[in-house]
Amino acid sequence: MSARKYHALQQSSLHRMPTRRKLAELLLVTPAELRFLSTSQNLYRHFPAPKKDGSFRMIDDPCAQLKRAQKRIAKLLGRISPPDALFCPVKGRSYVGNAAVHRDGRVVHSLDVQKYFPSTTRRRIYWFFNTVMGCPEDVAGTLANLVCCDGHLATGSPASPILAYYAHIDVWEKVASLAKANGCVLSIYIDDITLSGPHVSKKLVWEVKECIHRAGLRYHKEKRSIDRACEVTGVIIDRTELKVPNRQHKKLREAKRARDRDRNSKDSAKIVGRLAGLQGQFDQIANGNVKRPADVG
Repeated sequence: MSARKYHALQQSSLHRMPTRRKLAELLLVTPAELRFLSTSQNLYRHFPAPKKDGSFRMIDDPCAQLKRAQKRIAKLLGRISPPDALFCPVKGRSYVGNAAVHRDGRVVHSLDVQKYFPSTTRRRIYWFFNTVMGCPEDVAGTLANLVCCDGHLATGSPASPILAYYAHIDVWEKVASLAKANGCVLSIYIDDITLSGPHVSKKLVWEVKECIHRAGLRYHKEKRSIDRACEVTGVIIDRTELKVPNRQHKKLREAKRARDRDRNSKDSAKIVGRLAGLQGQFDQIANGNVKRPADVG
């Protein structure tokens, strides 16, 4: 399989997009459709979705027509060469790879950006398209309207994961520069930020927090480990080895028992699918322990 081809940001089809008519052509819609999608109200269905901790997050689910346009924007932005630190959303990179880059770190420090999509404002999206991508005001405003709901990134939009990064590209480039200057490894998995190295100083962590805070974002779920096993994006790092968390072992045992108990039930296909998914996670993490040439040095 050939390697995925990327290009520089300045070579993106969205870079310096001159007019809304040209934008409509690029997004595969008519000018009238673009005007409707970027100005109409009530194009989202809102509903609560449960989180692992028992609380709920509100999902802004776009209508099919708007979602197609958002997918097109995400696809175009996904062709831009991603930074080494960004693992999601980047095709070919995974939560296992995100953890694997930290397995040689004596100190691992991680934190989450709180309510990342709702905290990413339309103003920030407009800034990216206008200032970074060089689009004129009307085009930048139209693009911002297409991906935002109630003044922020829509939580259910397929464009939100990549735009959350680009809307704060100045922040993450500064954080990457700080990490490099301090001899640390940085990874970004949507809202999960992880730093590792022989020493991750409190001064560095404070400077990273300051960058995040100045951008109008907040952080939480801060974790720090020194010379001990830790969890990064659902993977246990134990010295230089990647391991599956105990809770996943428990889920696999329960799925196998359910399969053996209910082989002829109407839910058997669902159970087998769940079992296959869990086994796939185990295989991914096992494969992550095999160092590729890019991991060395």
